[in-house]
Amino acid sequence: MRAGWTRFMAATLACSFFGVVFGSAAAAQTGPEVDLHDLTWFVHVDLIDPGAGEDLVYWSNAISEAVDQGNQLLQGSHGPADNVCCAKLGSSVAVSTFGSPDDGLDVIDSLADQQAIAALGSGMGSSAFLVDSLTYCSGSSPGAIGCALRPNCSANANDDPNLWMMVTVDAFEDETLGAVIAHERGHNSCLQHVSTPTCALMQASVFTPGLAGCISLSECTSIRNARTEVSSGEFCTCHDGSGSTLADGALCDANGGVCSGGCCGPITGDAGVRLLAAGGPGEFGFPPEEALTVSPYTGGWSSLGTFAPTNDDVRGLAYAWDSGTLYGIVPTTADDALVTIDPDTGQIVSWVGAIANGTDEFINLAYDPGPTAATTDDRLLAVESEADPVNFGQVRSIDPANPNTSTLLGQLGRSPSTAFSGAAFHPGLNKLFLASPFGNTDPEDPPLLTGIWEIDMSACQGGNCTPTQRIGQGLFWNNASLAYSPDTEMLYAVGEVTYNVVGGGSTTVSFYNVIDPTTISTVETQHVDRFTPAGLASVPEPGLGVGLLLGAGLLARLRRSRRS
Repeated sequence: MRAGWTRFMAATLACSFFGVVFGSAAAAQTGPEVDLHDLTWFVHVDLIDPGAGEDLVYWSNAISEAVDQGNQLLQGSHGPADNVCCAKLGSSVAVSTFGSPDDGLDVIDSLADQQAIAALGSGMGSSAFLVDSLTYCSGSSPGAIGCALRPNCSANANDDPNLWMMVTVDAFEDETLGAVIAHERGHNSCLQHVSTPTCALMQASVFTPGLAGCISLSECTSIRNARTEVSSGEFCTCHDGSGSTLADGALCDANGGVCSGGCCGPITGDAGVRLLAAGGPGEFGFPPEEALTVSPYTGGWSSLGTFAPTNDDVRGLAYAWDSGTLYGIVPTTADDALVTIDPDTGQIVSWVGAIANGTDEFINLAYDPGPTAATTDDRLLAVESEADPVNFGQVRSIDPANPNTSTLLGQLGRSPSTAFSGAAFHPGLNKLFLASPFGNTDPEDPPLLTGIWEIDMSACQGGNCTPTQRIGQGLFWNNASLAYSPDTEMLYAVGEVTYNVVGGGSTTVSFYNVIDPTTISTVETQHVDRFTPAGLASVPEPGLGVGLLLGAGLLARLRRSRRS
């Protein structure tokens, strides 16, 4: 049996494994042994073009990076529908070429081509072939970007070693090669296509841009049974001895590793921080009445419960790191309210005060620490949508110590203002970043699918605060939320993307995104389990107290390094 993956329409993390764990400070046990999938990789000779910089080293590096991405999808959490899986794709043999110039096997478009690939892989264990493109996978398959042998498995490890897969340069160019490799290895592990959830690794089509990696417990069992090595010598250190996932914030190796979303990542990067979101778990349109904790390392999330005791929706979140306070905006039919929230429990701690804005409504929230470390110059920034739908809306500031009134900074200058649903302030750049589904409407400029917009706050004083669009981001999102982390100096986004379905209709996918605020380039995009997002804030990781850090012999950090 053979199964392929096609593009639906028309990014690097790796989950790390370590054999050494902390004993006292981390209180972590060695997790289960990794089920290793050792693949032998081949690149068709016609893809080698040293003049274009695409020599064998180039493709070897591309494959290595994509395999790392595929491992993160298998091993990391992407929400309640996902299960972290202690399996790893690897290669003990250097990448080599196959075929001969102009033999036609760089484009698989017939049964004869497919059989030729299968014959090349026969007797050498699990093999993977990078080809230019695919139009045939056990039948006509226009637009296919992957194809693999799916055997009849007996649930015994390594019971059918002569397996092959093909992946394409098209997948590499779409930045989905990592997901395609993990998906096709799923077919090698006897898995079939599924239709739900939308973040499923085994969906028949891949949504681009973005990587999807949700797997069920039974799918994980099949993948682990299909290992090629009985003993790998590596361990999943973010699992306990029984195989359960350790909590985020647990230390996982002697070199500064910390668990986040089921993976062991560097404490100086995304794994060392945490996001709190306001959202509505489930299908599109659920009210944002629950507090969600989100891993910045994998996008995995879980619910802390409703925003008790009020059970009100929370539209915006902002963490004031000078005072250690998490603020939220609760919109009402009358004046909106500013509240404080416990980031560890999602409980509303206090009702700071009602903001006198009548039927107008704040739709996002961001934190500006001011020029000093004192709390006296802190302020909250927000876009306020006016009741009159013709109005562009306003950019306002709120003094947390006196929240009953807000100060007008300037007119937003874009309509409808409600589309600018996400906000995050970068103090070093003195810019307020906004997220919106708006694209470029100037017919003389190339169309842009999305909106990461920015406002220079030095020019936004009592007048025009019209945002300008930053080029470089490629997602078209709705209900997007933004957060800025002073630790990683990165922007984090959650939102929803609606795709047209082949044959009619559409489907909406939730995504998690990491964005470099200096270049507005996408560092990573993950499709995650469905929820309707609202506010988003970067908050301290509760598992990383100073005592824990010092007890592990690590220096308490004043500032984490930027993600590379």
